[in-house]
Amino acid sequence: MNARRVLLAHLEICRPDSMFYAGLVGLAGAVLAARLGQTDPETWRLFAAWAAPTCGWIASLYGGDYFDRELDATAKPHRPIPSGRMSPRTAFTGMVLTIALGLVFAIVLNPLNLVLGAIAVVSGISYSRTFKARGIAGNLMRGVPTALAFLVGTTASTAIPPWELLPLALAFWLHDSASNLVGALCDTDSDREGGYRTYPVRHGDAASLRMLTVLNGLWIALAVGWPLVLAGQLDLGWLWPFLALALPLCALCQLRLTRAPRPIPRLAALKAHEILVGERLILATGFIAVAGRPALAVSVLAPAVILTGVARAFMRQRDHPTLRR
Repeated sequence: MNARRVLLAHLEICRPDSMFYAGLVGLAGAVLAARLGQTDPETWRLFAAWAAPTCGWIASLYGGDYFDRELDATAKPHRPIPSGRMSPRTAFTGMVLTIALGLVFAIVLNPLNLVLGAIAVVSGISYSRTFKARGIAGNLMRGVPTALAFLVGTTASTAIPPWELLPLALAFWLHDSASNLVGALCDTDSDREGGYRTYPVRHGDAASLRMLTVLNGLWIALAVGWPLVLAGQLDLGWLWPFLALALPLCALCQLRLTRAPRPIPRLAALKAHEILVGERLILATGFIAVAGRPALAVSVLAPAVILTGVARAFMRQRDHPTLRR
């Protein structure tokens, strides 16, 4: 197996079209905590706040492909493990190494993060091994690591996560749970075939869209309402431009799913999910701007959007050629 093929297999398993989000959530936590505590964390601490969740996210992708390899052999044979471009052992090793690297970054920030990191590892593996097949519990479990990414980020600036930011951690948890539910709608047929009792498999499209409405309503209420509670400590002038971009994209995703035929075709669900890929980047960087760091927000959002767009086009062409239409 040549080096280029191996590199592309690792790149593909890391999903470069979605891997930037968790790091931006961690960075948002770091600068928001710094704003509330009136501190100025060193650059290396901000980098670690981005790197720790990014490594954890990549670990979850290696782990997901490892634990889902039998399902993917039927439903997604193009993926690295079932296609033979990566062995299960290599994927498992990748998971272990990225978990270890993420924990190093997190613990350097604060030893407390050993606890948060352990919870993230347990929740990530539990999702792949157990909860993915257990309805809404799986979607909620998948959102836990994103909330923890935010909390780990806050420790770049404070000894413990500020209680004032816990509602925003909850907002990111609910948001990622909603995104995962859309992903489950994409995979309804293959999950049913593989015996995974996800929420769409158990309850159907209509119930899934109602649950999606509830999750979206909750995270939006927190993302819009809680900064108003902290208005005296945050730069709210930057909140509205980012929400003006993120919220319509969220609404567009749900509208496309609502108007899709029943049962919702995989292609329609995939197109709707693509909207969320950009929406969540905007949401995370919006809170970096709200922390009084608009220049930092723009400087990280621009390359993230560009690299995500390039990676999305590559993944689309490789895995879902019908999406090019």
